[in-house]
This record gives sequence, structure tokens and C-alpha cells, in this order.
Amino acid sequence: MLLTKKMLKKILQDWRVAIPAELEKEILDDYGNLVTDDQGHVFEHTEQDICEQLRKKLLPYAKHL
Repeated sequence: MLLTKKMLKKILQDWRVAIPAELEKEILDDYGNLVTDDQGHVFEHTEQDICEQLRKKLLPYAKHL
């Protein structure tokens, strides 16, 4: 699964979280692109991976999570 800007905006809206533009760009760079490991294998993040990492990164910006 790839995280799109539209999906991230929806998550931020649903969670009622505002984040700096730099963090938004960093999140999209990390989870909006396919990742290649050392052997050249393409790795795609799962929805659970993305949700868990977003939870960790957004927690400091949320007051109710």
C-alpha cells in the first residue's frame, strides 16, 4: 500500500491533528513510495505498518490520541 497525499489529509482530518508541512512531506516520502532493499527487492508497506508509524509520529501533535 502506498500512502497518498489525499489519504494522509483524510487521516489528519479524522484524527483532528495538524502537523507541520515538513513532517507531512517526510511522511509522504517515507510511505508514499516503494522501498527497495539491499538485494534490489521491492518492498511495499502494509496498511498496518503505515497506521502504526503514523500513530507514533502524530502522537506528539495530538491531544486526544
